[in-house]
Amino acid sequence: MATTGEGSAARLIRADLDATRASIRSLLDSFSKEDWRRQSLNPGWTNGEVMAHMVFGFVVVIVLLPMARLWGRLPKESSRSFARMLDRFTGPFNRANAFGARMQARLFAPERIGDVYDRAEGWLLKKAASIGDAEWDRGMYYPGRWDPNFSEFMTVRGLFRYPVTHFNFHLGQIAR
Repeated sequence: MATTGEGSAARLIRADLDATRASIRSLLDSFSKEDWRRQSLNPGWTNGEVMAHMVFGFVVVIVLLPMARLWGRLPKESSRSFARMLDRFTGPFNRANAFGARMQARLFAPERIGDVYDRAEGWLLKKAASIGDAEWDRGMYYPGRWDPNFSEFMTVRGLFRYPVTHFNFHLGQIAR
């Protein structure tokens, strides 16, 4: 059953996303064109590419959430073989992930990356408000080799926390 108000899990998610928005906006506002193109502390990536990748983590949840909600209604083990199958595509996933960040950093100015975040955050907040108390602890297995911030089994609650954890993981890679 969906909650009509904002439950405690959704309030915590809102606080995390609001704090992350403030960090993203502060970073984006501080970048000069040279800073955006500067080599980051992540070898082979510019600051702009790292920022695009960090924001894309929020967009990924938009794609993963419907799957997590569906698998969460099925027996827990039912998603394990799906996660193993996805693990086999780690190489292509990593190449697509890097290519996407590189293209976004070249095509989008920092303001556009901020707009992408704002839209993703709005969508995530809307979805968080629609999740009932019993659904937060349902989840699915995830490909363990795709991202060190994924857990083997992630609940809906964990999935909403993922992009903030992912953002904070990469934050220290921005070079100044």
